[in-house]
Amino acid sequence: MKNKYWVLIIAALTVIGTFWTQTELGGKKYRTHQHKEYLSVEDTIPDVQEAINAEQISESQYNSEAVDIEKLKTHLPVVKIETSEEIPGVPYYEEGYSHRKYTTTSEGESELAATMQIIDNLDTYNTVNDKPAVSTSIRIRVRGNTSRWFDKKSYAVTTVDGDGTEQDRRIMGMEAAHDWALHGPFLDKTLMRNYIAMNFSGELMDFAPDVRFCEVILNGAYQGVYVMMETISRGKGRVDIARPNLTKNVTGYIVEIDNATSLPVSALNNFTKYVSVLRKDSFFDLVYPGEEQITPAIKDYIEKDLSKFEKALYSYDYDTLAYGFNNYVDIEEFADYFIIAEVFLQHDTGNLSTYFYKDVNGKIKPCVWDFNNDLGNISTDNEDDFHIRQFVSVQAPWFWMMIKDENYINLIIDRYREFRQGILSNENILQYIQDVTEYQGEAVDRNYAVWGYSFNSENLDSRNKLHPDERNPESYEEAVGQMTDELIGRLEWLDENIEVLKQYCHESAVKKFNH
Repeated sequence: MKNKYWVLIIAALTVIGTFWTQTELGGKKYRTHQHKEYLSVEDTIPDVQEAINAEQISESQYNSEAVDIEKLKTHLPVVKIETSEEIPGVPYYEEGYSHRKYTTTSEGESELAATMQIIDNLDTYNTVNDKPAVSTSIRIRVRGNTSRWFDKKSYAVTTVDGDGTEQDRRIMGMEAAHDWALHGPFLDKTLMRNYIAMNFSGELMDFAPDVRFCEVILNGAYQGVYVMMETISRGKGRVDIARPNLTKNVTGYIVEIDNATSLPVSALNNFTKYVSVLRKDSFFDLVYPGEEQITPAIKDYIEKDLSKFEKALYSYDYDTLAYGFNNYVDIEEFADYFIIAEVFLQHDTGNLSTYFYKDVNGKIKPCVWDFNNDLGNISTDNEDDFHIRQFVSVQAPWFWMMIKDENYINLIIDRYREFRQGILSNENILQYIQDVTEYQGEAVDRNYAVWGYSFNSENLDSRNKLHPDERNPESYEEAVGQMTDELIGRLEWLDENIEVLKQYCHESAVKKFNH
């Protein structure tokens, strides 16, 4: 009888230990949805018009004086940034050069030392003169790819201490870290694509960056509604992977598929690169470990570890139990990632903003990033592979081979059907968009008091709008309607056509790849 009790105790401890391990190593965690956690203080917030100077609203360009920050009272956190000069990282083309360059500081640096305060009252509205919840030194630069050209800039922010050393800070209830992305929606006139897609992804996948709406003031000038985002970086509550072990020369790692005409020192020479499987000018860039932690031996380990999976994926044994790619990847995470990319029409999949991570002795997992151009918001509407196949991921590196596996395709279809009965149901999505719209509230009016000129496409150069011009919404309400219709329409199309994916794993399509 005593032995029986000991067996039960050991079994219970095993379950508890497993749960604890999963939590420590980055398993699914509670997801905070800012708009759901909000304690309404509407009764105490004055009419938004008190902060808006209607006579200063410009119909043709940005004018910060359209919002009086001294009268600003908002339910959103307020981010105040002070700099000594222009923030570097703005793209430009130099005469005689075909590739773009980026502005630097007066000292030739790519980042600028600055300060940041965050006012985030939990029980009342926020004003610019309230005591900040966070006050810190930072390094800041303009971030993004095509979005660097937008009138409203997005920023990469690193929190540091007085001597410039990286310092983790807890911001807006998110896990303490030092790397942050301050996303300024501009082409996305709903202001919510990243917020919605990241939160839905976070409910489905082991990790997706946390997000919070806020309003930004730069050197005393109102900048509008932003989204503070976690970056895809190593850390507790983010990507919980092992640090480099310089004795054994092993490490957890994060990689990104990037695109550039000249390769950085962090570019990897893995299998799909040196056999030219990737798209033109694409490469795997090493995100973690960073330059200060990487050694030739560690980089060699990562290249060989990644190539081991890729060689299995692109071999005749790609779908076998003993040698197939399933031995190297978390197949459920890859199925959920595929679904998210297809639902939100993430055209960058496999080309840009495509991240993967792996722990020592773990399996490769994907991670979502940047939905700003999704759901019909891609700047050009040119005829491409998507218009022929209607799936965004089937020609992407890695996925092009993975979809030849019948088990992977069946998993995608089964999980999609399951999600459509719950989190991805029309009812849930429509309610979510409505709730977020209501939560954004008067902050939308303030944002478009300074950026409202962008609703007239004639005010914008070719990089700041959709093409052709008639695709550009003329109001916030129209933008939300367009996005909603695109999302529901996409889901209903997938309902009818998701089974079409089976053509890619049919014997007639894969026989030349089979063992």
